[in-house]
Amino acid sequence: MTNALPVAPHSDAVPSGLDKAGLDKAGLDMAREDVAGLAWLDALATPLWLLHPDGLTFWLNAAARALSGLERDAPAAAVRVTLSSRFPAALQQAAAGRTVEARATIHAPLTLPFEVDLRLVPAPRPSGLVLAEAPADSGARQEMMRLNEQLIALSYAYPDIRFELLRDGTILDFAAASPGDLNVPAERFLAHRVQEVLPDPAAGMLAAALGRLNEGQTVIGLDFSLPPPPGQAGAIKFFEARLVALPDSDRVMCSIRNVTERVEAEGAARRAHHLLSDAIECITEGFVLYDAQDRLVLCNGRYRELFSANTDLITPGASFEEVLRGGVERGVYRVPHGDLEGWIARRIEQHRSAGPPMEMQLHDGRWIRIEEWRTYEGGTVGIRADITDLKAREAELSAARDEAEQANQRKSDYVHHLSHELRTPLNAVLGFAQIIHDEMMGPNNPRYRDYAGQIAAAGVYMLDLINNLLDLARIEAGRMDLHEEACSLSLLVDLTFGMMQPRAREAAVALCMEIPDDLPSLHADASQIRQMLTNLIGNAIKFSPPKDGCVRVRAERTEDGGIALTVADNGIGMRPEQIPVALDAFGQVHGRNQGHNQGRDRTAERGSGLGLPLTRALIALHGGTFHIDSRVGAGTTVRLTFPPCRVGGAMQRL
Repeated sequence: MTNALPVAPHSDAVPSGLDKAGLDKAGLDMAREDVAGLAWLDALATPLWLLHPDGLTFWLNAAARALSGLERDAPAAAVRVTLSSRFPAALQQAAAGRTVEARATIHAPLTLPFEVDLRLVPAPRPSGLVLAEAPADSGARQEMMRLNEQLIALSYAYPDIRFELLRDGTILDFAAASPGDLNVPAERFLAHRVQEVLPDPAAGMLAAALGRLNEGQTVIGLDFSLPPPPGQAGAIKFFEARLVALPDSDRVMCSIRNVTERVEAEGAARRAHHLLSDAIECITEGFVLYDAQDRLVLCNGRYRELFSANTDLITPGASFEEVLRGGVERGVYRVPHGDLEGWIARRIEQHRSAGPPMEMQLHDGRWIRIEEWRTYEGGTVGIRADITDLKAREAELSAARDEAEQANQRKSDYVHHLSHELRTPLNAVLGFAQIIHDEMMGPNNPRYRDYAGQIAAAGVYMLDLINNLLDLARIEAGRMDLHEEACSLSLLVDLTFGMMQPRAREAAVALCMEIPDDLPSLHADASQIRQMLTNLIGNAIKFSPPKDGCVRVRAERTEDGGIALTVADNGIGMRPEQIPVALDAFGQVHGRNQGHNQGRDRTAERGSGLGLPLTRALIALHGGTFHIDSRVGAGTTVRLTFPPCRVGGAMQRL
């Protein structure tokens, strides 16, 4: 390249950037003339630049544009030429009239920085500008252009937006596949500071990051988001930025990546996780998940409630065995005594094999049903259900079943006793009647009279038995009617004593009545009271000792205003476990030959076992209570308590 260049006609047009070169008016006019004189060189194959001594490009021909990857209409100032620290001196030497050869770095918007050999000469006129020429079509240049094209292709394929900055944020170079992601036109990135170009909040965050780099930090990462441009619809974009200060240089490399898709995917994953967590929390049973290494992943609140004494151990990452042993040590589980390790080993084996459902009792008495399944990845998912109420219902059903079986047995026993109680006197009736009818002992034998008495006694017994059965049946069916009237207990007891006196005299048992004269009347069914007295006094006579036996009937007011009627004897008594038997229909605590009155007529001693059950039913029909107290060898006391509403005129007041 020569120093003497033909001059083209003058043009008043000032190339972009020429008015910003800091030239005075005379220098500016000379620059115009230089540019006009170089216009004809636009068609040369040799790349040419017209430079200011600071490296700013005022003009470049088509070959230089192609080499720099600069579009035809792009301003020349978009390309910057540097030779690191030696470049200003080389430019000054060329401006002073010397020819200088140097290796320079070309910075252009759409390419990565690349190096090229330049020859620097002064411009045709003394305007202070320098004309730079690059070797045309050299092998090195072609290889450089090929690599440059590859780098450009990679730049467009790489998702990051990359900037080369000065420490003050001035953009020396940038490369971006989608520069519009930052809502900024690409041309605004040229010869500006990044904090002035990017919108807030990115601008402020990058400015602060540059400040920290200037203070000595070498790498800074930050995240920011950008709303859509004003007046435009769209979603918020999310970015990650990374700034690296290059060592031994005043430059900073900044990469900005659009991570909107990743952030949205992470947000969707978090929402799905929260949705799943909420669903698990809504499960009424305890839910727990262990991974393939048997470490706790998650559990819901219900699971923690079931094992509240072990909550601090139920943390993500804890192994199943740690949680189990911790619970055992704190007494959460009811473990068989002396089988601690065996119980733990069986429970761990059941857990790892995800065996059939099992039931486990906790130390506080609650029952837990455990169901576990293996996941496809080798983990374990489990459900813990509190079945305490279910176990209680099972116990109730079992008890009800046992009671029903017992009731069925009692019914069978009832029928057996009934048939026995009816068949025995009926056989006596038929046998004695047949003897009398056939005069088997001769005509007019005096013993026939005794047999007739036996027939009458058996008939009375069967009639009483049938009447008692019918009374019990009517009471249980709710069909027993009360014929209520004002009753004098002293009179009813006296009448009952009169009826029972022959039997008491035969057994040598004294009958005693202790009823106050001022005891108020009782509003009740008189016939049923007499029946109750008859049953109780008859039993007392039967089991009282002869000669010194005594049956006492007392009546007194209770604290709440009712009346208590008591029948007590000093007979053989019963053990506590025999009392329920005595209160059962046909229940026989003592055998027929057991008692103090052995040797008397067996017919007179016969009993159906219906007296106490019928008496208890009759007092309940009057709204009263029945209580029996007995000790072996100390006698038996039966207490009938009538409510206050049946005393005196209380029933009329109700």
